[in-house]
Formats: sequence, structure tokens, C-alpha cells
Amino acid sequence: MQPVDFVNSSQNPSGKSNVENVQSKNVIFSANTTLLGLCFIICLNMVLFLARKMDYTILIPILVAIYSLLYFIVAKSLQTSVSIDENGVHLKSYEFRDITLDYKDIKSVTLDKPIKYPIELIGFLAILLTFLIAFLAYSVMAYGDWRLIISVAPLLPGYLILKYIQDRKYHDMGAQFSIRAENKSRYTRWYEVTSHYSIITDGITASGIQAAIEHNREVQ
Repeated sequence: MQPVDFVNSSQNPSGKSNVENVQSKNVIFSANTTLLGLCFIICLNMVLFLARKMDYTILIPILVAIYSLLYFIVAKSLQTSVSIDENGVHLKSYEFRDITLDYKDIKSVTLDKPIKYPIELIGFLAILLTFLIAFLAYSVMAYGDWRLIISVAPLLPGYLILKYIQDRKYHDMGAQFSIRAENKSRYTRWYEVTSHYSIITDGITASGIQAAIEHNREVQ
């Protein structure tokens, strides 16, 4: 099991606690999950559309380009981390960008309800996968065209690798908290007065990050 985080209280010469430093890679950003799902749907639709229209000599290089882009996005989504120091709260690879939140802009840090993956979601994903497999099998039997299966085949090893990396990197992802910050940064959406940064992690890390941010806001 990887260490969840570390907390270090910097001290001034008088021995009084000054700034708490916290760092953790055991975090998932909800915004990244949404973007990753959107990218996956777009890439899958492109692959299924092109597979019915193009010859192998043209299709294969395009598939290599599409899957290379998708795997790059997935790899970027796995580089997430949260670190806290005297300069602010640093969110690495949030929406695939590095963001720093200044303490004076942070309005609140709220612990949300524990995460429970609903059975309905698992059932929906199972139905979706079953439908895709049935569609590909029908395409081969009805038309004798293997291009669709060849086109989506790279998704299986990609999924297995992603699952393996996630199981090794993340653990006890049962807690979620939100940081609400005033919109003074170019990294946030122009139409928002305040921005919400939702982070999924384990319970100990969530409590530690919340305590560190509140402490540092007081000493700043």
C-alpha cells in the first residue's frame, strides 16, 4: 500500500506552528472523470464511424492516432496530486492543467457524504458493454466484416492496463470533499463567481487536507 499523504508543520524560531505542508497522490478529480468519459465516447464514436467507411490501409494509421491521443489523455488523468504549502493549494492535472489556489481566494472546504457506487450504475455499464459486444458479433456474422472488431480491440488491453494502474495507485477512495474558491483565476470558468473543485480520496487524506487548508488560511 502506498503512503496516503504526509503532513509536516513548518515552525518559526519561537517553535510556534506556522504552515502545514500536505501532499497526496491518492486523489481523483471529479472533473477529470467527466472529461475522460466524454473523450472516450467521442473516440469510440469516431472509431465505429470510420471503421465502416475506410479501407484497412487508411483505417489503421487513423486508429493509431486516435488511440495514441486517448491513451495520452488517460495517462494525463493518472498524474493527479494535491499539495499544500505556504504558496497555496496546488492541484496537479486538474482538468489536465496545474492549478494553484491562493488561500485568500478559498471560501470553504466541505467534506461531502461518503461515496457509494450505485448498483444501477454498474448495471448500466454491464448492459452497455453487452450491447456493444452483441453489435460487433452481429456485424461479423451478418456482413463478414472484421473491421469493427479490429477497431475496438485495443480498448480491451487499454482497459486492463488502466485498471491495473488504478488498483496500484488508488485505495480506499470512499471520501469526497469540495473546495469553493472565488473566481479570480484564468483557470476557472468565466461565468462562475465561485468555482467548486471536487476531489475524491480516502477519509484520512480528506480530513488532513481540510485541516491543513483551514490552518493555513488562519496563519496567512
